[in-house]
Amino acid sequence: MPVDTVQPPTASEEDDSVVWVTARKIKEDPQRVPLSLSVFDKQTLEDRRIDDIARLIREVPNIGMSALGDGRSTHLSMRGVGTLAQPLGHDDTSVVTYIDGVPQPLFGSDLRFLDVERIEVLRGPQGTVFGRNAQAGAINIITRQPSDDAQHTLRAEGALDRRSQNLGQLTLSGPLRDDTLKGSFSAAYADQGGDVRNQVGGWMGREQNGAMRTTLLATPDDITQLVLALSYGRDRLTPSNFVLQGTPNFPIVALDPKGWAHRETGALSLTANRTLRTLQVTSVTAFNRYDFDNLTNNSEALTYGTWFNQPSAAFLPALDWSTYDEKQRSFYQELRMSSLDKAQVGWVGGMNYLHDDYRLMNDYTTTSMLAPSNASSMINGMRNNHYQTDSYALFGELTTALTENEKLKGTLGLRYTHDSKGYHAHFQNNGHPGNVAAFDQQGRLQYDMVTGRAALHYQLTRDAMLYTSVARGAKSGGFPNFTNNVPSGMRDDPYQASSSWSYEVGSKNRVAGGRGEWNLALFYNQVRNEHLFAKEKNSMVFTPQSIDTSSYGAELDGGWQVAEHWRFGGGVGFTHAELRNVSTSVADKTGARDGYRVPAVPRFTTSMTLAYYDSAAALGIPDAKVFALAQHQFIAQREANVNNNFTLPAYRQINLRAGLEFPSLDVYLFAQNLTNERPQYTGISYIPGVNVVTVGHGRVIGAGMKVHM
Repeated sequence: MPVDTVQPPTASEEDDSVVWVTARKIKEDPQRVPLSLSVFDKQTLEDRRIDDIARLIREVPNIGMSALGDGRSTHLSMRGVGTLAQPLGHDDTSVVTYIDGVPQPLFGSDLRFLDVERIEVLRGPQGTVFGRNAQAGAINIITRQPSDDAQHTLRAEGALDRRSQNLGQLTLSGPLRDDTLKGSFSAAYADQGGDVRNQVGGWMGREQNGAMRTTLLATPDDITQLVLALSYGRDRLTPSNFVLQGTPNFPIVALDPKGWAHRETGALSLTANRTLRTLQVTSVTAFNRYDFDNLTNNSEALTYGTWFNQPSAAFLPALDWSTYDEKQRSFYQELRMSSLDKAQVGWVGGMNYLHDDYRLMNDYTTTSMLAPSNASSMINGMRNNHYQTDSYALFGELTTALTENEKLKGTLGLRYTHDSKGYHAHFQNNGHPGNVAAFDQQGRLQYDMVTGRAALHYQLTRDAMLYTSVARGAKSGGFPNFTNNVPSGMRDDPYQASSSWSYEVGSKNRVAGGRGEWNLALFYNQVRNEHLFAKEKNSMVFTPQSIDTSSYGAELDGGWQVAEHWRFGGGVGFTHAELRNVSTSVADKTGARDGYRVPAVPRFTTSMTLAYYDSAAALGIPDAKVFALAQHQFIAQREANVNNNFTLPAYRQINLRAGLEFPSLDVYLFAQNLTNERPQYTGISYIPGVNVVTVGHGRVIGAGMKVHM
């Protein structure tokens, strides 16, 4: 039964009705967790066709997204907190994605969801019990475990035109040996056609995504559980990259060569859990792999022709291009102890270690066309950079009653993290006159961070709670991925660590005997030394900078069973985020000023869903159920950059899904982005009037089926 029409629990004690969460590494009712979170179970994900990060964030209040369409360059902010442009390093931890408790590589986090049981989006600093100090928030993905009996499904979707998405997904799950060993296997392939016209020929924006996951679950005895998981992902993309704003027939580009991006990710993890009389002991061991290579045409002809007042043909074929070859390998180990499920006193404590090895080889070639801005001397060359990180952390959190009636509870958590980062950056001249022949720079950086949170939460009734919290967030500094000074034989400087304070008050409520629930949160954030990879206003040079920010706002979300077969759900978010304490040096270079809005942060976000579920007997099909769903999502206008000289327009999406559910077969029609709006995610201003943006996909209409075997 679709979750949007399921009757909500009448009380949190009804275990079968509550979607339990592990937002604090212990099993809890989300209505009694003193922080703002959005929870999507497997049925909600299926009903709303939430298959990837881009669709997820439109469901959640107060999330901003920037993306280049190449798979690696997507990054998020929450409540106005997060890197202000592209991340300075490969390990930015503004918003961290976790799969079964394992932090994912930053450039591998823009992923398709496969065989997911639940997703928890946690707003506010999550650097207490989650590794990697997620300063703005976290996305906690919990995969589906192998089933007790044989359960196999096949899902397929076909679009109505060649530029829409086609999808196939197979899942096999069940016992392998008695009751002690179970297994599952899932594989999926999606092909999203390109829908940005290339004047040179063809279409840009095609995305081909393949993924697989296999899981073994062993229970050698009643108190021990071992989960071994292996996953792999492969993406082949032809991103349109930046498109000139305001062109006729937008979005349209002129690219020769077209450019491409290839990405592969892999993971192997072992989670061991042993339940003792008074506590649980958990070990998580994981290896992650990320590989990326691409060719980018940086001189899109319509943009450059307008910029330099030349015919676009002057930039065909490209005069400015680059290649990236990235390889990242990481090892993660966590050992923790925690209270038993539903214990009167909830607690967790442990330690973790991360070793990360990242290599970047980049060849950037640009011509003398950019010489008047001196950009060619700062950009041209081959870079071969190697980074190694060792991160150690100790953490603990305790929640306990502060009064005899247990209505007032307190939470206190603390984490200490030490990051040791080594780097070796090598530059080699690729033939550009005026640059040094070669340059090397190396060093090691040390960062010590103390993060945590404290909260008070009061249970007004069994179904109503008030809470207030304060949290300390942080993310370490580092050495930038892209070195700008080395072509001139000068050293590049590391960027600083960032720290923040976040304050929140909120209320969580179940109402009308469990027919509805609503949650409200108010927040205020102060961030020091937020990371900025800024384009200097009078050149094509991008340099690392630090800027303070502050933000405040609110979010309201929930759901209501408006009638027997109808359910309404959604959320509304408001964020005001601005730059603070902008230094004269940063202002002169970037054009940023105190009070300017933080880029890529929408002031308003909304998502509303109305769902219907009932017997299809009235249609003459007594053995079937009929379901229908309509969504309206809105993302407000955002500033494109820190100097606030142009905006990314507001956009809305209307999504529809309707069909029939038989005992062993679901069939449906769907429409994604029915009105064919083209969301704009990231923007750069070359000169006044020449603004470029990245664009999302347009309308997708098709039919689907799911077979239960």
